[in-house]
Amino acid sequence: MPTAPARPRLLASPAAAGLAWGLLAAAIWTVYTVLARLGIKSGLSPMDMTLLRFAPGALVMLPFVWHWGLGDLAGIGWRRGVVLALLSGPVFSLLMMTGFAHAPLAHGAVIAPASQMLTGLALSAWLAGAPVTRETLAGAVFVLLGLVFMGGDALLHAGGDSVLLGDALFVAAGCSWGLFGALSRRWHVDALRVTGVAVVLAFVMYLPLYVAVADPRGLLAAAPGFVALQALAHGIGAGLVAVLAYSRAAVLLGPGRAAFFGAMVPGAASLLAIPVLGEIPTTLQVAGLVAVVAGLLLAFGAVRVFVHWRTRRPSGTS
Repeated sequence: MPTAPARPRLLASPAAAGLAWGLLAAAIWTVYTVLARLGIKSGLSPMDMTLLRFAPGALVMLPFVWHWGLGDLAGIGWRRGVVLALLSGPVFSLLMMTGFAHAPLAHGAVIAPASQMLTGLALSAWLAGAPVTRETLAGAVFVLLGLVFMGGDALLHAGGDSVLLGDALFVAAGCSWGLFGALSRRWHVDALRVTGVAVVLAFVMYLPLYVAVADPRGLLAAAPGFVALQALAHGIGAGLVAVLAYSRAAVLLGPGRAAFFGAMVPGAASLLAIPVLGEIPTTLQVAGLVAVVAGLLLAFGAVRVFVHWRTRRPSGTS
């Protein structure tokens, strides 16, 4: 009697592997966001946090960049490499960390990815001629609505001017990362190589500025274990592992499904901030969060992918 073919193992499935990579990226980004706010509230300066973001990753990636070649900077080119390193490195990190010094986590977790999405869509259409679909426009409307909710929340609470400044810095940080993504696509750079080049160059450019300007007393006074945790989360986790994990998820699942994981981060970070930071989202913050997550899922095709998956499920299965 012939035996039935063995079912493929779950972990061998590309979909399962893509799910695992995507969840890893989302988890790292969530923890990174909360720890960034915690670091600022614990006395570390934005310049301290930026140093911790790039120093560990630069030490890990320097041998690889050296192996790939410094003459043409791993095949990316020095001009392009410097531009990409500035956008994803000191510019983004200083804007983001300074924003956390003025605004609550829920604002940063929502506004930065929303601004990144809007900037990325606009620049992709302009620089690469990418089509703008109806679902993209609908998603952009939801995202803008979420930003309006967040701005209203800042105006209604104490320290409104300071919070609005933080929100503006989050917008600028998101735009910086959106421009980084658009230029990376236009220049067709390899994800691993651009990650390594960007973190190494960012550290080389930022270290002299830190030595000349920063006050390291807060960093030196912090508990070594806390500093090590921040360096691991920012420099290794968010700066290296999460970027590569998300890239693998996009390859295995497609960009539409991979967008689910990026859209998970604002909600997950806001929930994690409740026990870790004691920051309970207000009604307007929750409304902004829901609007932005819905807009992200819609704009990147995740809703369409989900509907397509539901319609293709075999009927009569239990």
